[in-house]
Amino acid sequence: MRWINLPSSGMANAPGIRPLRYLSRRPFTDLPAFLILVTKKSSTGGSYNPWDDNFDPEHKTVTYWGDAKLHPEKHFTDFPGNRTLKKLWDAVNEGRRDELPPILHFMKYESGWVTFTGLCELTELSQSHFEEKGQRVANYRCQLRILGPDQVPVAWLHSRRSAGSPEEALRGAPASWTAWVQGANTSASVELEADSMEVPWAAEDIRSEGQGFSSDPRIRKAVELEAMRRAREHFQRAGFTRIEDVSRKESFDLHGKDVEREVFIEVKGTQSGGARVLLTSSEVEFARCNKSKMALYVLHSMQVREVEGEVIAEGGEARVYWPWDVDAGTLAPISFSYGLP
Repeated sequence: MRWINLPSSGMANAPGIRPLRYLSRRPFTDLPAFLILVTKKSSTGGSYNPWDDNFDPEHKTVTYWGDAKLHPEKHFTDFPGNRTLKKLWDAVNEGRRDELPPILHFMKYESGWVTFTGLCELTELSQSHFEEKGQRVANYRCQLRILGPDQVPVAWLHSRRSAGSPEEALRGAPASWTAWVQGANTSASVELEADSMEVPWAAEDIRSEGQGFSSDPRIRKAVELEAMRRAREHFQRAGFTRIEDVSRKESFDLHGKDVEREVFIEVKGTQSGGARVLLTSSEVEFARCNKSKMALYVLHSMQVREVEGEVIAEGGEARVYWPWDVDAGTLAPISFSYGLP
């Protein structure tokens, strides 16, 4: 990878997460100039990985693990690569697109060789776990979306590190990256289905405030169904005699009616603290057009456990906004990440 590096840019040879810093005297941001991520499929040479990343060329997505490993003292947030991922994710939630670094993902199939898979954006960062030497180890797991088919000029990567402003950082950039920085969503968003894996159920240490994605589709489904059930009960107590689940055909989840009133209910369930929830562009557009009839029901801090092979979601606290003005919170263009007002 020496051809992509520059003296003093700080790129290490071994780790899978390699940030390269700006070389200008007065960088316009504290984020890296760009980020190299390497998924190792080779069993020869270098450090070992007790996890498996997933590259999905059909859906143009990458599921990528952080760099935490079994350690007697370190917390998973203490590992350098994970600190970098968290810093980038904070910037995503703050809407700092013009400062965010391009992410270049590579696959390493054999020692000494890598294959470039695409220029990516970071769409999700959540806490997960893997097994190492019989012990459960916490780690970050991120989702990446490949932006486009463009070639990425190495000359742009080199010149970007001398940029003193967001405008200079875009000079010579691929069209897909320029469009993304300027606010475009270059392709339809995809809900990522990570491989099923064992999770620590009710004992899981959920530190994130955002909604995030569970790595196990069984957990995600159980959380969604429990949130829908609780939301239905809430609005039945509010006097709505007819409540229909329209989540499969509409841009909201529950449609409530009584003799004189009508309400469109967006339902979100999460194991996190629920300070942010994920919204699609169609959900945002519908909510904006129907503010007087919209309601947002968020069931957060839920617990999950397994009983005889069945995943059960329970507990949690509800936050209800009715009527709900989607623009009263803060939107960050992920699909959309919505900060509750």
